[in-house]
Amino acid sequence: MSRSLHQATSDAVPVWTIDQTVCDRTVLRSSPDVQGTSMDGETVLLDLSSGRYYTLNRVGSVIWEQCTGDKTISDIQAVLCDRFDVAPERALDDLVTLVNELTQEGLLQQERR
Repeated sequence: MSRSLHQATSDAVPVWTIDQTVCDRTVLRSSPDVQGTSMDGETVLLDLSSGRYYTLNRVGSVIWEQCTGDKTISDIQAVLCDRFDVAPERALDDLVTLVNELTQEGLLQQERR
């Protein structure tokens, strides 16, 4: 089964409440059973435990690349602002929405420092 995870829309509701403390203390890492490969500006993720695969658009691909376990949400937000020339609020909205989707699907893990 293929699923496509896209950039957030303005009516998306985050699963968890985000504040600056959460942004500064939460690091993101891919789940061990997930393999990803990039092609043509998109990233394809394969969840080895379920056999499902997912596609991420350009913004999602940049977010995924940053989920190495050593970058906080604030760090990734700054990368998005720099790379796509967007306002911090928009970058955070898109980031939180995608992180929630990836976490719910079991593709991403969140750890508090």
